Amino acid sequence: MNQCQRVPAAGSVLSAAMALLVVGFLLTLSSLSAASSPDCKDLVQPFTPDDPSSVFGKWVYVLGAGDPAPYHKALESLRSSWIDLSPTSDASTVTLRWGDHCFNRCIFGEVNATISGLTATFRKNLSEHKGQILQTCSGCLLWTDAFRNRDATGRFILQFTRTGQIDAKDVEMFKQQAECLNFPKNFHSYDNKTELCPDEKETTE
Repeated sequence: MNQCQRVPAAGSVLSAAMALLVVGFLLTLSSLSAASSPDCKDLVQPFTPDDPSSVFGKWVYVLGAGDPAPYHKALESLRSSWIDLSPTSDASTVTLRWGDHCFNRCIFGEVNATISGLTATFRKNLSEHKGQILQTCSGCLLWTDAFRNRDATGRFILQFTRTGQIDAKDVEMFKQQAECLNFPKNFHSYDNKTELCPDEKETTE
């Protein structure tokens, strides 16, 4: 497993980039402690698209937050990121590919996530992930993730769009959702300057 950031937790090392990009279908709402605002219940609803194919294809990371603090700080290592979701011959399995730019180099990977109802699970080396997609803005994909790596646990909330751009009103919506789930308010964002890592699959097709 490549590493964008070392996180000192129980002697284990968790890749921030990996955590960012496998989070897609990976969290149960029961693992979250939402704030008491009356609007929070609506803001953090899991999302099941009428057309599942609408979530397939390329997405670009724009906003994110982590918890606890070492994982939130780990996002600072990420300069740009994309993911690509695609179906498999098994309706309960989705393939996730990613390209992370961190520490002046590109890190690529691919993994399968198993979906059961509204929840999906994934395991990579010592990391176990569980999560969901949440309701979000049009043309956006909001992923949450709860993970365990040996004795270390943490979570992320990550916003993707098709273009890598996001409207100010949608940023405000993300901030409200992150606050409902008790994530740090000083969220991380894509700087729109660092180029995305090249997708070799696109160049060979």
